[in-house]
Amino acid sequence: MPANNADTPNSADRRDLLKGLAIVLGAAITPGCQRAAEVPVAQRIAGAARWSVDQRAIAHRCADLIMPATDTPGALAAGVGEFMDYVTSVWLQRSELAELLEGLDVLQQQGQRQYSKDFVRLDEAEQVHLLTQMESADSAVNFWGLGAGHSKAFERLKELTVVGYYFSEVGTKQERRYVPMPGHYDGYYKLSEVGKQWSS
Repeated sequence: MPANNADTPNSADRRDLLKGLAIVLGAAITPGCQRAAEVPVAQRIAGAARWSVDQRAIAHRCADLIMPATDTPGALAAGVGEFMDYVTSVWLQRSELAELLEGLDVLQQQGQRQYSKDFVRLDEAEQVHLLTQMESADSAVNFWGLGAGHSKAFERLKELTVVGYYFSEVGTKQERRYVPMPGHYDGYYKLSEVGKQWSS
């Protein structure tokens, strides 16, 4: 259920959060992902799918591997799957989408090659093993014989997952503990309780 406007961070909060997430990701948030995150959840309407059913299933599974459930819900429970559907169908440029889809196809191929199963049917440890290989550009190039550009697929998956999660209601209210108005104003608070005056 979408958060109501009173509980949703304003534009300045969103910009600050995007800057913080860029530091976490180690790269600037791509323009498409940034613009998608700034659209209120209730207004995110996915267009026609630009990936196959298998590619979508792999991407969604990777999101839960990147941000699994702990004391807060995992990526899919937080709505990251819907965010991925929206961004890929509306905001990603053709070249960005092509990198992502090729990477998802490679995960499928490697699942078949190394374990004789589709990626989504692998055990979690096997899925993590393949995703870890993709994460490392050197490992991907040497082990899978891919060009360095293919390693951007993991960066895209991570970006979609992290941004989608922290701009979801779960990410806003539970993970980050968003407070629309921190504290409260008390014009009669006793100086003796503070011990000193505060400067602005």
